[in-house]
Amino acid sequence: MRVSVGDIELHVHEQGQGRALVALHGGPGLDGSVWWPGLDPLGEEGWRILAPDHRANGRSEAGDPSRWTVPQMADDVEELLGELDLREPVVMGWSFGSFVAQSHMARHGSAAAYVLMGTVSGPHALHEVFDRLAEFEPEHLRAQVTASWEREATVQTAADCKHLMDDQRPFHVADPEGPLVAWLRENDHVVYRPEVLRHFAAGGEYGMTDLRDALRSFTRPVLVLSGAHDRTTPAASAQELADAIPTAEHVVIDGAAHMIPYEQPEAFLAALRRFLATV
Repeated sequence: MRVSVGDIELHVHEQGQGRALVALHGGPGLDGSVWWPGLDPLGEEGWRILAPDHRANGRSEAGDPSRWTVPQMADDVEELLGELDLREPVVMGWSFGSFVAQSHMARHGSAAAYVLMGTVSGPHALHEVFDRLAEFEPEHLRAQVTASWEREATVQTAADCKHLMDDQRPFHVADPEGPLVAWLRENDHVVYRPEVLRHFAAGGEYGMTDLRDALRSFTRPVLVLSGAHDRTTPAASAQELADAIPTAEHVVIDGAAHMIPYEQPEAFLAALRRFLATV
């Protein structure tokens, strides 16, 4: 599905019928396909899953690069909600998508509820990733993963982008040498956009800003979901964010790192179902 958000059209992945769950993908440079098959059960349980590719990501139009910003992407979400006339939607963001969701909360706050998965309280947590890379185990994968992170700011082609991501996957799971790493590589259907990854990776903050002061008076329900072993967006930083939002609940999933829906699918869906039933 294509949806106009003013200056461009977004590509939107869609599954199911019912109340809208707008799922914002991570990256940047990835697309909404990352949510499947993780969200398949909810699409069969009365939820309409809508996963837009952010501007300049996936199959969405790029538009003016000066508008490749997290606040603009949050505004795109607001345009999407209005264009599709969605009533009482829930907005869920994963990783970079959670930065967009936080911005939407601060700028619009129009969704009925929010889920922030694999998130942090501010850019300081992202700058500290190289400290965590320096301690990454197993040691024989450390150079590969560190190099993949360093290539983000200079990656040139979609094929290079996929190679970079494949090299980085062990860092994003609790068991870096487990079978899930190969499964994620084999089930990757992303349309990679290296230009937008370069754009956001250059400063190391990925467009993220600390919005805790703006969210201290937020009144809509918020679920913060973290993996207990997340090295990319640590649960401790997510707790700092949850502490700043009066209506936030923080659930930490044991046995998971950054790929919660695929590392611990039952616990992920249980936490999500429990929250969605209340909003």
